[in-house]
Amino acid sequence: MKRNEQSLQEIWGDVTRPNLCLIGVPENDRENETKLEHSLQDIIKENFPKLATQTNIQIQEIQRTPQRYSLRKATPRHIIVRFTKVEMKEKMLRAAREKGRVTHKGKPIRLTADLSAETLQARREWGPTFNILKENNFQPRISCLAKLSFICKGEIKSFTEKQILGDFVAIRPALQELLKEALNMERKNWCQSLQKHTKL
Repeated sequence: MKRNEQSLQEIWGDVTRPNLCLIGVPENDRENETKLEHSLQDIIKENFPKLATQTNIQIQEIQRTPQRYSLRKATPRHIIVRFTKVEMKEKMLRAAREKGRVTHKGKPIRLTADLSAETLQARREWGPTFNILKENNFQPRISCLAKLSFICKGEIKSFTEKQILGDFVAIRPALQELLKEALNMERKNWCQSLQKHTKL
């Protein structure tokens, strides 16, 4: 079942790979694809003028996410942009990271990769381990959906699951001591989750 879930996550990752998610862009009345495209062009001109002049931006599709929550909620729905090429999404994300603060008509917005809820959760679960590795200069990264990689003794080590990381750390006492708290926390969460499912 776990292998099937991981395969599904990878397929979904491939499907959404060229997608960019814009968060915090205000909604307008009678919004359509053309208006959303103009909003995207404005964001690019306002924040990434070099990108606007150097690159031919080809959009395959642009739309708001469906309304999932209460209509009374003040936050606007996200905009999902599907580019014809993955490179365009990557250029925009790189430019956003370099700029630091991205705005639309002076108000802050966020640009992220369009990831499934499962992928986002898997990335969040690496959080405690990632933070410890970062504090100790292991140069960690989370890539390929939810793969954790870091530099250990001059080599890049990559892990798709916490169990595999646990096995790797088990024979490295210094690393084991460093990650003991994070891995114990993960093990505790896993045991609680297992008990919950057993009761069901």
